Amino acid sequence: MGSRFVGFYCASGVIKSGDLNRRRFLARGAAAAGIVAAGAALAALPDGLIHSIGEPRRRGRLDDVEHVVILMQENRSFDHYYGMLPGVRGFGDTTALTGVFSQPNPKGGALLPFHLDTLQVDAQRLIDLDHSWDGTHAAWAGGGYDGWIAAKTEFTMAHFAESDIPFHHALADAFTICDHYFCSLLGPTTPNRLHLFTGTIDPDGRAGGPAIGNPDDYKPVYRWTTYPERLQAAGITWQVYANKEVGDREGEDGYLGDYGDNPLWLFHAYHDALTSSDPAHRQLAERASVHGDWQPSSGRGRDVNHVLSEFVADCRAGTLPQVSWIVAPYAYCEHPRARPVDGARYVDTVLRALFDNPALWESTVLFLNYDENDGFFDHVLPPVAPPGTPLEYVGGRPIGLGPRVPMTVISPWSRGGWVSSEVYDHTSVIRFLERWTGVQEPNISEWRRAVTGDLTRAFDFREHTMTIPALPDAAAMQRAVDQRQPNLPQPAVPDPSTLRMPEQPPGSRPARPLPYQPLANAVLNGGALNLRLENQGSRPVQLAVYSSGTPSSQLLNPAATSAVPLTVSGSYDVSVHGPNGFLRQFRGVATGAGGIEVTLSTAGGPTSPTLRWAIINNGPSSAKVQLSDALAGQPARVIGVNAGETHTEEWDATASAFGWYDLSFGVDGDPHFLRRFAGHLENGKPSRTYPGIAASAR
Repeated sequence: MGSRFVGFYCASGVIKSGDLNRRRFLARGAAAAGIVAAGAALAALPDGLIHSIGEPRRRGRLDDVEHVVILMQENRSFDHYYGMLPGVRGFGDTTALTGVFSQPNPKGGALLPFHLDTLQVDAQRLIDLDHSWDGTHAAWAGGGYDGWIAAKTEFTMAHFAESDIPFHHALADAFTICDHYFCSLLGPTTPNRLHLFTGTIDPDGRAGGPAIGNPDDYKPVYRWTTYPERLQAAGITWQVYANKEVGDREGEDGYLGDYGDNPLWLFHAYHDALTSSDPAHRQLAERASVHGDWQPSSGRGRDVNHVLSEFVADCRAGTLPQVSWIVAPYAYCEHPRARPVDGARYVDTVLRALFDNPALWESTVLFLNYDENDGFFDHVLPPVAPPGTPLEYVGGRPIGLGPRVPMTVISPWSRGGWVSSEVYDHTSVIRFLERWTGVQEPNISEWRRAVTGDLTRAFDFREHTMTIPALPDAAAMQRAVDQRQPNLPQPAVPDPSTLRMPEQPPGSRPARPLPYQPLANAVLNGGALNLRLENQGSRPVQLAVYSSGTPSSQLLNPAATSAVPLTVSGSYDVSVHGPNGFLRQFRGVATGAGGIEVTLSTAGGPTSPTLRWAIINNGPSSAKVQLSDALAGQPARVIGVNAGETHTEEWDATASAFGWYDLSFGVDGDPHFLRRFAGHLENGKPSRTYPGIAASAR
């Protein structure tokens, strides 16, 4: 599909919407009445690039997709929702940054993640934690990832289990969940949603940015080109579905409106289009759900079918556009204090609208993601751009990536409870649309294009499964919570002395193939630990090197190597972290180990790789090396290596452990020496998460 880039920028004619700030309005629970209904009916949508009726349907290709629906919910981290989901990188992750699960508490000691049981306490309604630009950078702590409690309070460590959010877990088990999907920015809602809709926050400030906070919700302040404008110029049909009503009774308003979560309100182009005399130009605002005034409430605020009536009607009529964004009202968006059970009801309504039209369901992709993590803890280190990276820094601080957030890929091509562990962020959604429509988004930085994927690997377009999964009854769940909630006490932080690390249930799930194959080895030479990084994969990979102080970010293109010399004196402890549980640990003392070194490489080529490790004895006497395999559950092997010799072995991890490995080498007589190699060996084929990986190795 072709593309051209056209922006709609006018210098005047901005219409104000009463300067209404929906977030403050909803937080106060104020009633709003007498707001005049807006605008004319939507103009007819052009045909764009929809397949013609007579075209034969092809199978096994991206262009089998005819509709993409994007539903972005609010403010939940991956660990907060899915740290207890079997077969993903959750609380059982033993390749995590050392100590990250035990967060320092300014009150003294440390705090582990703790479960909030929604059957025992009113945890469906949690307090809203700090999720500002400053607060999230404070939690990130220069890459130390140990400032969560100081920045977010103790409630940052609260998490749910399947019994609390069964609908969400059932969706993950029915479709594909991404466990390396990060929000785009270390900060709040609006800039993260700007990445979803535009690919940028204008960090250089050329068109109203940099956008690092939540501005007044309906005032136009930005002038850069958005992705919907590019779709419009290319003839691609699109629509933002957002309820236009304002509640007129106390307590109802949270179920109506858009909570200020439609960032297109912030762009002059849409306000200019709203007052245009040209119907084609005015269509830009109409499709964006940018309108002159809020309509008075119909009194049906909690009727989710009413709130989604336009989307449901278009699904029923078969008139859904090619690209749809859905923006939920506050009470349905899952933002604390909005209840996850109400979010489940909203998502279920969207799904039923698609399921009820088989011709629509067979050709549609739904991306269900979350804009940011609120203040809830997540343990996986986000890739962060190296200092000086163009378009990725504001005021000397990195823009992102931010903490992990949930993403579920829902479609007939993603059925089966899969996990995709490629690194993604919100701009990955745009890049999926780029691949599908051919309409490019130049706002996305080169660094993001290198580090993050385009979500196509979350699918297998050769497999098309139309069956509709059996999901929990979201309406019944909602009624049960309504009945139970008034009798429940408020949640409280437990006594830290009673806490134990949550035990993520063991289990395996099918895993999509990944483009990664990083390597890292270190050799001690006098006062230097010479670190060598290598990328044998087909995509760029970013690794984080932790030695002392702020970690360094190392971006490697395919077939690239990087030498990182580290000065050591006395003891040293260096770790290298990468995607999908990649970990290397090099520990010891500069004068220890008697000349022993261990390296790990691959052999056999990209389609049938094996691990090859070598124990090198450069010392004056023989040594005994202990090899422990964390995934085998067997006693350590003792390997004798004579002076001046190299002992080499080759091991097919794909045959024995679905490609997973976690090998540690120690030396008798030197309690400080450790060389640990953990990760996944890719062969370009689907794999599985290791059966015990959630509890022991991931």
